[in-house]
Amino acid sequence: MKTITYFIGAGASYHSLPLIKTMGIRMKAFSNFLKLKRDNGEIRKEIIQPFITELDKLLEQEKESTSIDAYAKELTNSNKKIELHRLKMVLGSYIIFEQLIKPKDLVFYEDDGKTKVATEIQEMLINPLDKRYRTFWADYINGHDTPPSSNIKIISWNYDMQFEFSFSKFKNYNLELTQQEIQVFPAKLKTIDKNKFCLLKINGTAGLFKEGNLNELENQFDLKDHHLDNYNIEILLEQFNSNYRRVSSSPVFSFAWENNSIVRETRKIAKELLKKTDVLIIIGYSFPSFNKLIDRDLFENIDNLKKVYFQAPENEINHLKLKLDGINPKLRDVTIGIHDLSTFHIPNEH
Repeated sequence: MKTITYFIGAGASYHSLPLIKTMGIRMKAFSNFLKLKRDNGEIRKEIIQPFITELDKLLEQEKESTSIDAYAKELTNSNKKIELHRLKMVLGSYIIFEQLIKPKDLVFYEDDGKTKVATEIQEMLINPLDKRYRTFWADYINGHDTPPSSNIKIISWNYDMQFEFSFSKFKNYNLELTQQEIQVFPAKLKTIDKNKFCLLKINGTAGLFKEGNLNELENQFDLKDHHLDNYNIEILLEQFNSNYRRVSSSPVFSFAWENNSIVRETRKIAKELLKKTDVLIIIGYSFPSFNKLIDRDLFENIDNLKKVYFQAPENEINHLKLKLDGINPKLRDVTIGIHDLSTFHIPNEH
């Protein structure tokens, strides 16, 4: 069998999670939702207000910077470690909020005529899971008791848990069993078998934490079972408040320019997988400038690669191919654009 690797970016979760251009309005929804909880007395002000204050600061910076990543890079360059840590805590909590199971009639905005959100965005806010992930598992799993196809690998730049969430619903597994079955790294697994299906998270996962100086990684939520209710919101807030002035636990997700032992090991494995890849499928990834050095390193040894399928909107594909060409010109003549975005592309080589 040919080795098929999926290379995943934010657009792969478009039907559930925001892109850069919609991040601001979606985070504003989160802020307004929390303020309603505060004003209604559902969550005590002293618990919720520090988080709201930090979230609103991030929203202001999101307006002034080209992206949250750009603001995070500014903090890194200024050596503002505490501020960067708070940003990660807020951003991670927001991504979890987006994926918690929500009531279908939930309203995120006060009806004041100023902060109403478009119907499409409201529907995305309600939906915690992009439906295309469910179809993906249907294509690559043959029967309930069989594992995913061993020749399929996934390398993702995303902090979300859409692959894990969808698999856990498909199999009715809890998160920890899901992470073992599809070999999510980094997670609780110390090592993975590269000859089997695996999911590499280059920048880690929102909701995964390293406690103090311990080497154990812990999940904050199992998205299959956890709902957007006051109890789980307070868990998000308590995690933030416990780390507001001191770092007692660290979120296991990073930005592209960061470098630690977990990041180095994950990227090392990703390079090994790409080196053995016959068919590459790129979905929802725009090769942003902050990731360029890492992408060039990942795609340095690709002599085994026979074909690249680049799944993207038709009006964007030529621009994206040029960016891919800047990563490695060897990919130019083997890249084919795929414009049907209704499902994740399943190649004929499978």
